[in-house]
Amino acid sequence: KALQREKACAGAADMILPMPARARIGSAAMGRQAIRQSGNSASGAARTARANGFSLIELLVALFVMALLASVAVLSLPDSGSDLRRSAERFAARTGAARDEAIVTSRLVSVVVGQAGYYFETRGEGGWQPPTAQSLQGGDWPDETAVSQTGAITDDPQAGGNRRIVFDSLGLASEDARIVLTRANHRAIVTIARNGDIRTEAGQ
Repeated sequence: KALQREKACAGAADMILPMPARARIGSAAMGRQAIRQSGNSASGAARTARANGFSLIELLVALFVMALLASVAVLSLPDSGSDLRRSAERFAARTGAARDEAIVTSRLVSVVVGQAGYYFETRGEGGWQPPTAQSLQGGDWPDETAVSQTGAITDDPQAGGNRRIVFDSLGLASEDARIVLTRANHRAIVTIARNGDIRTEAGQ
């Protein structure tokens, strides 16, 4: 009897609703089911991709960070050849400033070169004195730098056994000098000519 009542109700509904209305209802139900299936498949694909590995954006960010860290590591590595060359160029520039100071002030200006570094002095009434010019600042050679020089070492007791090269009021040097800096298989050479010419060169 129950089965007969369900069939009777279904038949009554078919008789009440026209054919186009029944078709629209069926199409709407099928559309909702398709949307639910599509959403479920998309979310499942996202979960699968997340479970299998990283996304493209995450990989790009990781590669960028790795490249940045590698560049920082390379830049932080010490370059003994560059340090030696810069130190030689700085010494040559300051020695040139000492020569110019001698010409401008018409006073003797000297550079004293030793194994640890160099410094400048001007000749006054009481002998050699520290310079007042800011451009005449001494400096130290880089660590583990060996210094060799051509020519005789001065016997001036104020030089402490180091080499003193003097520039006169015409900018002429007291002697020819060749200072060779060596560090970790790198060399930098500074030459001072009697005519006051100062040059740097790199050696192997």
